[in-house]
Amino acid sequence: MRTKLLLAALLLAAAGLTAGCSKNSPSQPSSTLPGGGSSMDQAAVANALSLAPQVVDDGQFDSTDPTTVGGGMPGAFAAISPIRFWRTITNVERSFQFSFSDTDSTGRPTMAIVTVNKLLTGTFNILTGIPGTDSVPMDSAVHILRKPLADHWVRRILLERRPGTRDWHVVATSGVKVTSKDATTQIVSLRVQANGVDTTLTDPLAFFRLRRILSFDPDGSVTLTVTTTRSNDLVFLVMRDHRFRFHSNGDDTYTGVFMMPMLAGLGHVGVNALSFGTLFDNQAPYDSQAWLMPFLVRPNVMADELP
Repeated sequence: MRTKLLLAALLLAAAGLTAGCSKNSPSQPSSTLPGGGSSMDQAAVANALSLAPQVVDDGQFDSTDPTTVGGGMPGAFAAISPIRFWRTITNVERSFQFSFSDTDSTGRPTMAIVTVNKLLTGTFNILTGIPGTDSVPMDSAVHILRKPLADHWVRRILLERRPGTRDWHVVATSGVKVTSKDATTQIVSLRVQANGVDTTLTDPLAFFRLRRILSFDPDGSVTLTVTTTRSNDLVFLVMRDHRFRFHSNGDDTYTGVFMMPMLAGLGHVGVNALSFGTLFDNQAPYDSQAWLMPFLVRPNVMADELP
């Protein structure tokens, strides 16, 4: 609840940076801003987003939940033996970009795209074991390797306003793309297979219409296949209370199978690709890219509630 309230306050404050300076009365159009909309439009869009925080934030990537490396150790090729890792985010810088289009007969826009950017900084923490083994030392505190972390998080949201009305409504959201500074790791595609679903995503920032968002059976099996640009990356599932390493197929693809939880409403599931050096070389920098996608558990209640 605290996160939702903070997000709402940030959105309204972002709109207030421009809307709050307008001297126009509510019955008069306010000044046009960069992006094609007025301060009044921007404030109205920000208010609509503040009422739907689940389509703005993923609530997972900046989690401190630990992930077990697993999958066996590469022996002589590794400088360290990672057991598990987690992120510590010490600062988050947020910004919101508003873009308006499709004006009606009164000159007001009926479509808006909001791009949400976050810069996450902190440390990527690795608990290491005895080299060549998967055991944890007795004094594990002195065997935590911390690498500086700077991740760029981005998402797009589409809103529409019916001509003749004032209210804006969220109609689509993209997935989330998170890329570390100077990253060489790259996710090329993500194939999703489940009961009634077989699709391959190639752009995490493409829009998912809320009425056609990916839907899964409760407690149903889901298979994710990730393609990267290297055969020695490490790929992990990113999902609340459920994180594990994918199997490498040896051809730049990685596969993981999990059971969809019994959740109501909008959730997020994603994949995180890390370079080999991120986890197995104490001198190599943190190098990461993640894609997270929105999903619903059937039945799609959200679609029934849309205007």
